[in-house]
Amino acid sequence: MQRDMGMLARHPIGAADFASFYFLQHGSAGGGAGDGRPWCSSYSCHGGEVAGGGSGATVGAGAVATASVRDDDGERKRARRQASNRESARRARARRRGQLDDLSARVAELRAANAALAVELNRVAAARARAAREGARLREEARALRERLDAAEAAQEAAAPPKAKEKEAGDGEEEAGTPSD
Repeated sequence: MQRDMGMLARHPIGAADFASFYFLQHGSAGGGAGDGRPWCSSYSCHGGEVAGGGSGATVGAGAVATASVRDDDGERKRARRQASNRESARRARARRRGQLDDLSARVAELRAANAALAVELNRVAAARARAAREGARLREEARALRERLDAAEAAQEAAAPPKAKEKEAGDGEEEAGTPSD
């Protein structure tokens, strides 16, 4: 709104005519401050004074001096805003740098953990392969021992005397028949 007031100060119609037009449109005789002052005094236009008196009134020399003060205020505000924006951008860059540093450190930690896990995985895989080889060797040894045991039992049965075979068969019948006691 202040920028609009500055344009009004340089407008050929003048502030007084605009003020009367504004009051007709909005039905208010007071300023924005609500204290009965003209509307433009609320916005520090023309130093709170309405310049000129009637239709086609021009802005006086005091308004030009006030406009240059207002321009200086605008320049100061713009300079403060730019400084604030620069500081905000500096803080944002520093924050992004910090986040990037944190993420880089996290990447390094994760890579180190990944390498340690890969070493552990290789160790466990090698142990598993050794255990699998040992298991296969033991199964083969057990199979060979069973074959030797079966061969030894078969040889023992073949070498046993026939009487022992009959006696063994007779003992079985006797147990199946009546008791001898």
